[in-house]
Amino acid sequence: MDAINHLGGPQEFARRRDELAKKLKTGTLILFARMTTPESNHYREDNDFYYFTGLQDPGAVMVMDMASGKTMIFEPQQSPRVKQVYGPNLLSMAAEQQEKLGYKIVMPIDAMDQGLSFAFSKETDLWLRLEFPDKADGARGESGRDYAEQYNHPYGDPTPGDRAALMKLAQRYPAPHRRDVTPFIDEMRNIKTPQEIALVRKNGALSAAGLKDAIAHAHAPMYQYQIEARADYVFRNGGAQGWAYPAIVGSGEDVNTWHYFSDRKEIEPNQLVVLDFAADLDHMTMDITRTFNISGKFTPEQAKWYAVDLECQKAVIAMLKPGNTYEQAADAGKAVFEKNGIEKQWYGWPGHFVGLATHDVLRATGPIKAGQVVTVEPIVEFPDKQMHFRVEDTILITDNGPEIVSSGVPKEMGEVEKLVGSEK
Repeated sequence: MDAINHLGGPQEFARRRDELAKKLKTGTLILFARMTTPESNHYREDNDFYYFTGLQDPGAVMVMDMASGKTMIFEPQQSPRVKQVYGPNLLSMAAEQQEKLGYKIVMPIDAMDQGLSFAFSKETDLWLRLEFPDKADGARGESGRDYAEQYNHPYGDPTPGDRAALMKLAQRYPAPHRRDVTPFIDEMRNIKTPQEIALVRKNGALSAAGLKDAIAHAHAPMYQYQIEARADYVFRNGGAQGWAYPAIVGSGEDVNTWHYFSDRKEIEPNQLVVLDFAADLDHMTMDITRTFNISGKFTPEQAKWYAVDLECQKAVIAMLKPGNTYEQAADAGKAVFEKNGIEKQWYGWPGHFVGLATHDVLRATGPIKAGQVVTVEPIVEFPDKQMHFRVEDTILITDNGPEIVSSGVPKEMGEVEKLVGSEK
Protein backbone atom coordinates (compact mmCIF):
# COMPACT_ATOMS: atom_id res chain seq x y z
CA MET A 1 0.00 0.00 0.00
CA ASP A 2 2.91 2.38 0.68
CA ALA A 3 4.06 2.23 -2.95
CA ILE A 4 0.51 2.89 -4.15
CA ASN A 5 0.23 5.92 -1.87
CA HIS A 6 3.61 7.23 -3.00
CA LEU A 7 2.27 7.21 -6.56
CA GLY A 8 -0.92 9.11 -5.69
CA GLY A 9 -3.14 6.43 -4.17
CA PRO A 10 -5.84 4.29 -5.80
CA GLN A 11 -7.39 7.40 -7.34
CA GLU A 12 -4.25 7.97 -9.43
CA PHE A 13 -4.43 4.48 -10.92
CA ALA A 14 -8.13 5.06 -11.62
CA ARG A 15 -7.23 8.32 -13.36
CA ARG A 16 -4.75 6.48 -15.57
CA ARG A 17 -7.38 3.93 -16.52
CA ASP A 18 -9.86 6.70 -17.33
CA GLU A 19 -7.29 8.46 -19.49
CA LEU A 20 -6.55 5.28 -21.39
CA ALA A 21 -10.27 4.57 -21.87
CA LYS A 22 -10.72 8.01 -23.44
CA LYS A 23 -7.93 7.22 -25.88
CA LEU A 24 -9.23 3.78 -26.86
CA LYS A 25 -12.94 4.74 -26.82
CA THR A 26 -14.50 1.35 -27.62
CA GLY A 27 -14.06 -2.34 -26.94
CA THR A 28 -12.47 -4.25 -24.07
CA LEU A 29 -8.94 -4.08 -22.68
CA ILE A 30 -7.25 -7.10 -21.07
CA LEU A 31 -3.93 -6.83 -19.22
CA PHE A 32 -2.21 -9.74 -17.50
CA ALA A 33 -0.09 -9.79 -14.36
CA ARG A 34 2.89 -12.10 -14.22
CA MET A 35 2.04 -15.74 -13.63
CA THR A 36 4.78 -16.83 -11.24
CA THR A 37 7.04 -15.43 -8.54
CA PRO A 38 10.75 -15.09 -9.34
CA GLU A 39 13.46 -17.28 -7.91
CA SER A 40 15.17 -15.93 -4.78
CA ASN A 41 13.94 -12.39 -5.28
CA HIS A 42 11.07 -10.08 -4.41
CA TYR A 43 8.08 -10.29 -6.73
CA ARG A 44 7.96 -7.40 -9.20
CA GLU A 45 4.80 -7.00 -11.21
CA ASP A 46 4.45 -6.71 -14.98
CA ASN A 47 5.09 -3.02 -15.66
CA ASP A 48 1.99 -2.30 -17.74
CA PHE A 49 -0.36 -4.20 -15.44
CA TYR A 50 1.11 -2.36 -12.45
CA TYR A 51 0.93 1.04 -14.17
CA PHE A 52 -2.85 0.78 -14.44
CA THR A 53 -3.70 -1.19 -11.29
CA GLY A 54 -1.07 -0.70 -8.58
CA LEU A 55 -1.55 -4.40 -7.80
CA GLN A 56 1.19 -6.99 -7.40
CA ASP A 57 -0.68 -10.31 -7.44
CA PRO A 58 0.69 -13.19 -9.57
CA GLY A 59 -1.88 -14.56 -12.00
CA ALA A 60 -4.21 -11.54 -11.85
CA VAL A 61 -6.00 -10.19 -14.93
CA MET A 62 -7.52 -6.75 -15.49
CA VAL A 63 -10.53 -6.54 -17.81
CA MET A 64 -11.83 -3.07 -18.61
CA ASP A 65 -14.76 -1.91 -20.72
CA MET A 66 -13.72 1.20 -22.63
CA ALA A 67 -17.18 2.69 -23.07
CA SER A 68 -18.18 2.57 -19.41
CA GLY A 69 -14.75 2.54 -17.79
CA LYS A 70 -15.83 -0.41 -15.64
CA THR A 71 -12.81 -2.36 -14.39
CA MET A 72 -12.88 -5.96 -13.24
CA ILE A 73 -10.02 -7.81 -11.56
CA PHE A 74 -9.85 -11.60 -11.84
CA GLU A 75 -7.50 -13.48 -9.53
CA PRO A 76 -6.57 -17.03 -8.57
CA GLN A 77 -8.63 -18.44 -5.72
CA GLN A 78 -6.32 -19.01 -2.75
CA SER A 79 -6.66 -22.01 -0.50
CA PRO A 80 -6.58 -21.25 3.24
CA ARG A 81 -3.06 -22.68 3.37
CA VAL A 82 -1.78 -20.51 0.50
CA LYS A 83 -3.36 -17.45 2.07
CA GLN A 84 -1.73 -18.30 5.40
CA VAL A 85 1.72 -18.83 3.91
CA TYR A 86 1.89 -16.05 1.31
CA GLY A 87 -0.71 -13.60 2.52
CA PRO A 88 -4.01 -12.64 0.87
CA ASN A 89 -4.31 -11.49 -2.69
CA LEU A 90 -6.97 -8.97 -3.64
CA LEU A 91 -9.58 -11.69 -4.12
CA SER A 92 -9.01 -13.01 -0.57
CA MET A 93 -9.51 -9.58 0.99
CA ALA A 94 -12.76 -8.33 2.42
CA ALA A 95 -14.95 -6.23 0.12
CA GLU A 96 -14.16 -3.04 2.02
CA GLN A 97 -10.43 -3.65 1.59
CA GLN A 98 -10.93 -4.22 -2.12
CA GLU A 99 -12.85 -0.96 -2.45
CA LYS A 100 -10.18 0.85 -0.45
CA LEU A 101 -7.71 -0.21 -3.14
CA GLY A 102 -10.10 1.05 -5.81
CA TYR A 103 -11.83 -2.13 -6.98
CA LYS A 104 -15.53 -2.93 -6.64
CA ILE A 105 -15.59 -5.97 -8.94
CA VAL A 106 -13.11 -8.71 -7.98
CA MET A 107 -13.81 -12.27 -9.09
CA PRO A 108 -12.12 -15.68 -9.28
CA ILE A 109 -10.06 -16.28 -12.39
CA ASP A 110 -12.17 -19.30 -13.36
CA ALA A 111 -15.15 -16.96 -13.86
CA MET A 112 -13.35 -14.85 -16.43
CA ASP A 113 -14.20 -16.89 -19.53
CA GLN A 114 -17.89 -16.82 -18.72
CA GLY A 115 -17.86 -13.04 -19.03
CA LEU A 116 -15.55 -12.96 -22.03
CA SER A 117 -17.65 -15.47 -23.94
CA PHE A 118 -20.60 -13.09 -23.71
CA ALA A 119 -18.59 -9.93 -24.49
CA PHE A 120 -16.84 -11.48 -27.49
CA SER A 121 -19.78 -13.33 -29.01
CA LYS A 122 -20.07 -10.44 -31.44
CA GLU A 123 -17.72 -8.26 -33.46
CA THR A 124 -15.93 -5.75 -31.22
CA ASP A 125 -12.45 -4.47 -30.38
CA LEU A 126 -10.21 -6.49 -28.11
CA TRP A 127 -7.31 -4.37 -26.86
CA LEU A 128 -4.20 -6.33 -25.86
CA ARG A 129 -0.53 -5.64 -25.40
CA LEU A 130 0.61 -7.35 -28.58
CA GLU A 131 4.14 -6.01 -28.32
CA PHE A 132 6.58 -7.55 -25.87
CA PRO A 133 6.51 -6.77 -22.15
CA ASP A 134 9.36 -4.90 -20.55
CA LYS A 135 10.84 -5.47 -17.11
CA ALA A 136 13.01 -3.68 -14.57
CA ASP A 137 16.24 -4.49 -16.40
CA GLY A 138 15.01 -4.99 -19.95
CA ALA A 139 13.21 -3.04 -22.69
CA ARG A 140 10.43 -4.50 -24.80
CA GLY A 141 12.88 -5.38 -27.55
CA GLU A 142 15.20 -7.05 -25.06
CA SER A 143 12.33 -9.22 -23.82
CA GLY A 144 11.70 -10.05 -27.47
CA ARG A 145 15.26 -11.29 -27.81
CA ASP A 146 14.74 -13.44 -24.71
CA TYR A 147 11.69 -14.94 -26.39
CA ALA A 148 13.69 -15.51 -29.58
CA GLU A 149 16.18 -17.58 -27.63
CA GLN A 150 13.29 -19.77 -26.47
CA TYR A 151 11.94 -20.06 -30.01
CA ASN A 152 15.34 -21.01 -31.40
CA HIS A 153 16.20 -23.57 -28.72
CA PRO A 154 15.08 -27.06 -29.73
CA TYR A 155 13.68 -27.58 -26.23
CA GLY A 156 12.64 -24.00 -25.56
CA ASP A 157 9.19 -22.74 -24.60
CA PRO A 158 7.16 -22.12 -27.79
CA THR A 159 4.96 -19.61 -25.94
CA PRO A 160 7.26 -17.76 -23.50
CA GLY A 161 6.09 -15.06 -21.13
CA ASP A 162 2.75 -13.58 -22.13
CA ARG A 163 2.61 -15.26 -25.55
CA ALA A 164 0.57 -18.21 -24.27
CA ALA A 165 -2.22 -15.94 -22.99
CA LEU A 166 -2.39 -14.09 -26.31
CA MET A 167 -2.60 -17.32 -28.25
CA LYS A 168 -5.34 -18.73 -26.02
CA LEU A 169 -7.44 -15.59 -26.40
CA ALA A 170 -7.12 -15.78 -30.18
CA GLN A 171 -8.14 -19.43 -30.18
CA ARG A 172 -11.08 -19.03 -27.82
CA TYR A 173 -12.45 -15.75 -29.17
CA PRO A 174 -11.90 -15.33 -32.93
CA ALA A 175 -14.70 -12.77 -33.43
CA PRO A 176 -13.24 -9.58 -31.87
CA HIS A 177 -10.71 -7.43 -33.69
CA ARG A 178 -7.38 -7.74 -31.89
CA ARG A 179 -5.83 -4.31 -31.51
CA ASP A 180 -2.53 -3.31 -29.95
CA VAL A 181 -2.73 -1.07 -26.88
CA THR A 182 1.05 -0.78 -26.52
CA PRO A 183 1.52 2.56 -28.34
CA PHE A 184 -1.11 4.20 -26.13
CA ILE A 185 0.49 2.79 -22.98
CA ASP A 186 3.96 3.89 -24.07
CA GLU A 187 2.76 7.42 -24.80
CA MET A 188 1.40 7.70 -21.27
CA ARG A 189 4.38 6.08 -19.56
CA ASN A 190 6.89 8.28 -21.38
CA ILE A 191 5.69 11.47 -19.66
CA LYS A 192 5.99 11.09 -15.91
CA THR A 193 3.25 12.20 -13.54
CA PRO A 194 4.06 14.60 -10.67
CA GLN A 195 4.07 11.64 -8.26
CA GLU A 196 6.43 9.69 -10.51
CA ILE A 197 8.71 12.70 -10.79
CA ALA A 198 8.93 12.91 -7.00
CA LEU A 199 9.83 9.22 -6.95
CA VAL A 200 12.45 9.69 -9.69
CA ARG A 201 14.10 12.37 -7.60
CA LYS A 202 13.97 10.22 -4.47
CA ASN A 203 15.49 7.22 -6.23
CA GLY A 204 18.09 9.42 -7.91
CA ALA A 205 19.28 10.61 -4.52
CA LEU A 206 19.20 7.11 -3.01
CA SER A 207 21.02 5.42 -5.90
CA ALA A 208 23.64 8.16 -6.03
CA ALA A 209 24.22 7.77 -2.29
CA GLY A 210 24.81 4.05 -2.80
CA LEU A 211 27.42 4.58 -5.51
CA LYS A 212 29.09 7.33 -3.53
CA ASP A 213 29.43 5.08 -0.49
CA ALA A 214 30.78 2.22 -2.59
CA ILE A 215 33.43 4.40 -4.23
CA ALA A 216 34.39 5.92 -0.89
CA HIS A 217 35.15 2.42 0.43
CA ALA A 218 36.89 1.21 -2.74
CA HIS A 219 40.52 0.22 -2.49
CA ALA A 220 42.95 -2.37 -3.80
CA PRO A 221 42.96 -5.24 -3.27
CA MET A 222 39.26 -5.96 -2.91
CA TYR A 223 36.68 -8.02 -4.76
CA GLN A 224 34.19 -6.63 -7.22
CA TYR A 225 31.31 -8.00 -5.17
CA GLN A 226 32.47 -6.01 -2.14
CA ILE A 227 31.89 -2.78 -4.06
CA GLU A 228 28.49 -4.08 -5.16
CA ALA A 229 27.62 -4.97 -1.56
CA ARG A 230 28.36 -1.47 -0.28
CA ALA A 231 25.98 0.14 -2.76
CA ASP A 232 23.36 -2.55 -2.30
CA TYR A 233 23.26 -1.98 1.46
CA VAL A 234 22.56 1.72 0.97
CA PHE A 235 19.79 0.94 -1.54
CA ARG A 236 18.06 -1.61 0.68
CA ASN A 237 18.56 0.36 3.87
CA GLY A 238 16.98 3.34 2.11
CA GLY A 239 13.81 1.41 1.29
CA ALA A 240 14.49 0.06 -2.19
CA GLN A 241 12.71 -3.20 -3.01
CA GLY A 242 15.53 -4.34 -5.25
CA TRP A 243 17.82 -3.40 -8.11
CA ALA A 244 17.01 -1.62 -11.33
CA TYR A 245 19.44 -4.14 -12.89
CA PRO A 246 22.19 -6.44 -11.63
CA ALA A 247 25.32 -4.57 -10.57
CA ILE A 248 28.07 -4.03 -13.13
CA VAL A 249 31.47 -3.82 -11.43
CA GLY A 250 33.96 -4.30 -14.24
CA SER A 251 37.73 -4.20 -13.89
CA GLY A 252 40.80 -5.64 -15.59
CA GLU A 253 39.93 -7.96 -18.45
CA ASP A 254 36.22 -7.46 -17.70
CA VAL A 255 36.21 -3.67 -17.89
CA ASN A 256 35.28 -3.64 -21.59
CA THR A 257 32.30 -5.96 -21.14
CA TRP A 258 29.49 -3.41 -21.14
CA HIS A 259 27.08 -5.52 -19.12
CA TYR A 260 29.45 -7.53 -16.94
CA PHE A 261 27.32 -9.05 -14.18
CA SER A 262 29.57 -11.67 -12.57
CA ASP A 263 31.34 -9.36 -10.09
CA ARG A 264 33.48 -12.15 -8.58
CA LYS A 265 37.07 -11.12 -9.33
CA GLU A 266 39.69 -9.34 -7.27
CA ILE A 267 40.47 -5.77 -8.33
CA GLU A 268 44.18 -5.12 -8.57
CA PRO A 269 45.99 -1.80 -7.89
CA ASN A 270 45.72 0.86 -10.59
CA GLN A 271 42.93 -0.91 -12.48
CA LEU A 272 40.00 1.05 -13.83
CA VAL A 273 36.62 0.18 -12.34
CA VAL A 274 33.31 0.73 -14.11
CA LEU A 275 30.54 0.84 -11.50
CA ASP A 276 27.06 0.80 -13.07
CA PHE A 277 24.33 0.16 -10.49
CA ALA A 278 21.05 1.64 -9.23
CA ALA A 279 18.01 0.87 -7.12
CA ASP A 280 14.45 -0.10 -7.90
CA LEU A 281 12.24 1.97 -5.63
CA ASP A 282 8.44 1.58 -5.63
CA HIS A 283 8.57 0.29 -9.21
CA MET A 284 10.68 3.24 -10.40
CA THR A 285 14.16 2.51 -11.73
CA MET A 286 17.33 4.56 -12.07
CA ASP A 287 20.61 4.29 -14.02
CA ILE A 288 23.99 5.68 -12.93
CA THR A 289 27.58 4.83 -13.88
CA ARG A 290 30.91 6.10 -12.60
CA THR A 291 34.42 5.14 -13.73
CA PHE A 292 37.42 5.44 -11.43
CA ASN A 293 40.92 4.12 -10.79
CA ILE A 294 40.85 1.79 -7.80
CA SER A 295 44.09 3.36 -6.50
CA GLY A 296 42.50 6.81 -6.47
CA LYS A 297 44.42 8.50 -9.29
CA PHE A 298 43.92 8.26 -13.04
CA THR A 299 47.05 7.76 -15.09
CA PRO A 300 47.75 10.59 -17.57
CA GLU A 301 46.25 8.58 -20.45
CA GLN A 302 43.24 7.55 -18.38
CA ALA A 303 42.73 11.15 -17.33
CA LYS A 304 42.77 12.30 -20.96
CA TRP A 305 39.99 9.97 -22.06
CA TYR A 306 37.94 10.37 -18.90
CA ALA A 307 37.90 14.10 -19.59
CA VAL A 308 36.71 13.49 -23.15
CA ASP A 309 33.89 11.23 -21.98
CA LEU A 310 32.77 13.74 -19.36
CA GLU A 311 32.96 16.63 -21.84
CA CYS A 312 30.77 14.70 -24.24
CA GLN A 313 28.22 13.90 -21.54
CA LYS A 314 28.00 17.52 -20.46
CA ALA A 315 27.56 18.69 -24.05
CA VAL A 316 24.61 16.37 -24.53
CA ILE A 317 22.99 17.24 -21.19
CA ALA A 318 23.21 20.97 -21.93
CA MET A 319 20.97 20.44 -24.95
CA LEU A 320 18.23 18.58 -23.08
CA LYS A 321 15.66 21.36 -23.12
CA PRO A 322 12.16 21.57 -24.55
CA GLY A 323 12.49 23.22 -27.95
CA ASN A 324 15.49 21.07 -28.90
CA THR A 325 15.48 17.56 -30.31
CA TYR A 326 17.30 14.45 -29.20
CA GLU A 327 19.05 14.45 -32.55
CA GLN A 328 20.47 17.91 -31.82
CA ALA A 329 21.60 16.77 -28.38
CA ALA A 330 23.28 13.71 -29.88
CA ASP A 331 25.07 15.86 -32.47
CA ALA A 332 26.54 17.96 -29.64
CA GLY A 333 28.05 14.83 -28.12
CA LYS A 334 29.25 13.48 -31.46
CA ALA A 335 31.11 16.73 -32.10
CA VAL A 336 33.23 16.09 -28.98
CA PHE A 337 34.15 12.63 -30.23
CA GLU A 338 35.03 14.02 -33.68
CA LYS A 339 37.18 16.75 -32.15
CA ASN A 340 39.18 14.10 -30.30
CA GLY A 341 39.56 11.74 -33.27
CA ILE A 342 37.32 8.94 -31.97
CA GLU A 343 34.22 9.52 -34.10
CA LYS A 344 34.19 5.82 -35.05
CA GLN A 345 33.29 5.05 -31.43
CA TRP A 346 30.09 7.08 -31.65
CA TYR A 347 27.08 4.75 -31.67
CA GLY A 348 24.18 7.21 -31.83
CA TRP A 349 22.08 8.56 -28.99
CA PRO A 350 24.14 7.79 -25.85
CA GLY A 351 21.41 6.64 -23.53
CA HIS A 352 17.76 5.68 -23.16
CA PHE A 353 14.55 6.63 -21.39
CA VAL A 354 14.07 5.53 -17.76
CA GLY A 355 10.91 4.73 -15.80
CA LEU A 356 9.24 1.50 -14.73
CA ALA A 357 12.00 -0.15 -16.77
CA THR A 358 15.63 0.92 -16.77
CA HIS A 359 15.48 0.77 -20.58
CA ASP A 360 12.04 2.32 -20.61
CA VAL A 361 9.46 2.56 -23.38
CA LEU A 362 10.13 4.46 -26.63
CA ARG A 363 13.40 5.69 -28.10
CA ALA A 364 14.93 9.09 -27.45
CA THR A 365 14.13 10.69 -30.80
CA GLY A 366 12.35 13.83 -31.91
CA PRO A 367 11.32 16.76 -29.71
CA ILE A 368 12.52 16.84 -26.12
CA LYS A 369 9.53 17.06 -23.75
CA ALA A 370 9.15 18.07 -20.13
CA GLY A 371 8.36 15.07 -17.96
CA GLN A 372 10.63 12.69 -19.85
CA VAL A 373 13.43 10.94 -17.95
CA VAL A 374 16.50 9.96 -19.93
CA THR A 375 20.07 8.82 -19.36
CA VAL A 376 23.21 10.19 -20.97
CA GLU A 377 26.07 7.66 -21.01
CA PRO A 378 28.68 8.14 -23.74
CA ILE A 379 31.35 5.44 -23.82
CA VAL A 380 35.02 5.86 -24.69
CA GLU A 381 37.01 2.66 -24.68
CA PHE A 382 40.19 0.98 -25.85
CA PRO A 383 39.89 -2.78 -25.26
CA ASP A 384 43.53 -3.45 -26.13
CA LYS A 385 44.52 -1.26 -23.17
CA GLN A 386 41.74 -2.46 -20.83
CA MET A 387 40.31 1.05 -20.75
CA HIS A 388 36.60 1.84 -20.63
CA PHE A 389 35.16 5.20 -19.60
CA ARG A 390 31.46 5.62 -18.93
CA VAL A 391 29.98 8.54 -17.01
CA GLU A 392 26.20 8.14 -16.81
CA ASP A 393 23.50 10.20 -15.16
CA THR A 394 19.72 10.09 -15.19
CA ILE A 395 18.17 13.36 -16.33
CA LEU A 396 14.67 14.71 -15.68
CA ILE A 397 13.53 17.05 -18.45
CA THR A 398 11.78 20.11 -17.02
CA ASP A 399 10.40 23.28 -18.60
CA ASN A 400 13.50 25.01 -17.22
CA GLY A 401 15.94 22.51 -18.70
CA PRO A 402 17.73 19.37 -17.55
CA GLU A 403 17.75 18.28 -13.91
CA ILE A 404 20.42 15.73 -13.04
CA VAL A 405 18.66 13.60 -10.43
CA SER A 406 21.78 11.47 -9.86
CA SER A 407 24.07 14.39 -9.12
CA GLY A 408 24.69 13.20 -5.55
CA VAL A 409 27.66 11.10 -6.67
CA PRO A 410 30.61 13.18 -7.97
CA LYS A 411 31.80 12.95 -11.58
CA GLU A 412 34.33 15.80 -11.86
CA MET A 413 37.72 14.12 -12.16
CA GLY A 414 39.30 15.68 -9.10
CA GLU A 415 36.27 14.98 -6.95
CA VAL A 416 36.13 11.36 -8.08
CA GLU A 417 39.80 10.84 -7.31
CA LYS A 418 39.35 12.42 -3.89
CA LEU A 419 36.35 10.21 -3.16
CA VAL A 420 37.98 6.85 -4.00
CA GLY A 421 38.99 5.08 -0.80
CA SER A 422 38.30 8.10 1.37
CA GLU A 423 36.48 5.95 3.93
CA LYS A 424 38.28 2.64 3.58
